[in-house]
Amino acid sequence: MTQVNQNQLLLTQIALAKPNLSLSEGSTISSEALDIDRARGVYLWDAQGKRYIDLFSQTWSMPLGHNNAKVISAVKKQLSRITHLRTAYFTPEKTELARRILELSPLGLSKVNFVLHGSLAVEGAMKLAINHYEDRDKILYLEDGFHGRSFATMGVSWKLSDSKYKNYFTNGIEVKKDLCDIEEKMHNNKPAAIILELIQGNAGCKILSKELILGIRKLCTEYDVTMIIDEVQTGFGCMGVNFLCTEYKVNPDILVFGKAIGGGFPLAGTIYKEEYSFQPGDHSFTFAHNPVSLAAGLAYLKELKPTLKNVHELTNIIRYSLIKMENKFSSLKNSRCLGLKGAIDVVDRNGAPDCKKADLIVSKLLEKGVIISNSRYRHLGNTLMLQPPLITTPKQLRRAFSTMEQVLNEIYLLNT
Repeated sequence: MTQVNQNQLLLTQIALAKPNLSLSEGSTISSEALDIDRARGVYLWDAQGKRYIDLFSQTWSMPLGHNNAKVISAVKKQLSRITHLRTAYFTPEKTELARRILELSPLGLSKVNFVLHGSLAVEGAMKLAINHYEDRDKILYLEDGFHGRSFATMGVSWKLSDSKYKNYFTNGIEVKKDLCDIEEKMHNNKPAAIILELIQGNAGCKILSKELILGIRKLCTEYDVTMIIDEVQTGFGCMGVNFLCTEYKVNPDILVFGKAIGGGFPLAGTIYKEEYSFQPGDHSFTFAHNPVSLAAGLAYLKELKPTLKNVHELTNIIRYSLIKMENKFSSLKNSRCLGLKGAIDVVDRNGAPDCKKADLIVSKLLEKGVIISNSRYRHLGNTLMLQPPLITTPKQLRRAFSTMEQVLNEIYLLNT
């Protein structure tokens, strides 16, 4: 073979080789990443044609499943009209979506601001709270809370003790899920706000009690502290309602939303009371009010309501299936379910968290075509979590749980 032909062969091999672009560095996935070719409904197909059922809804970003026809139609229509505008400009879809969201919002919230993802929405809520006071800039956050991965939001989230970014975590003060500790730190630190999730999703689907949330609301009123509720993971559908705080019978001063509302397109934001405000230049980003995402969000809300009727039946299947697993396998504990969010903890023989086994279960399920998630991120969480799309059928869900039981049998029973 001539030198020229050898060089041509080498160039061809390089071109065909999978590029080492580090595209998944920093990912939180608790199993190997997939090379996805297409998606439809509750299913994904990889490049080899293998089918997977998505029982985590891409972290609750796809409650109507993948490629919902009405959402895609609205996006195609928008693409033919306007693809990008600065935040100062309006479109009919932007105006209508804002109006619709405010109609669905808890009592007292009268303003809405859009951005493209949850971390920015949380940062917006923090800015609004700080703007509201003359000399307050600290934010309280609950232990096990998680609100994003920007520097500001990492400062109000659970974190690794040896994080290299700790010098940037100066704005947040952690409080225990205890009203006495919260009151003490409100009194001593005079914070601008406290931020919390009603279900602490990233930390392992920890469901907070109504007594705690109502107690925090009372303390916020007493100490003049802004109450921020982060519903990025619970808003718009998975709980069977638009906002879970309405089930808790609590009205926040600022509410953060995201994920589901975009119907698969990047969209998030804050809803807040009239007395809160941004100053010019505080929170404007080039693509923040993307017309395509706003059109998708409006279409999503129109499609959402009919699917909410499925929540009750699917919730019962999740709850029953998790209890059944807990009764059968001694290494599975504390099954819980609220709406379509279900979780169960993986423990060792001594009852301690078994993160390695939880990772293994998630990976084995993936091999068999079922996508769920683990808490926190790889090697740190011991909670198996799922939140299927609203369009999942009872048959599909039961079949997936049957596969899960097969995997658990292989790991816990067949190897003993």
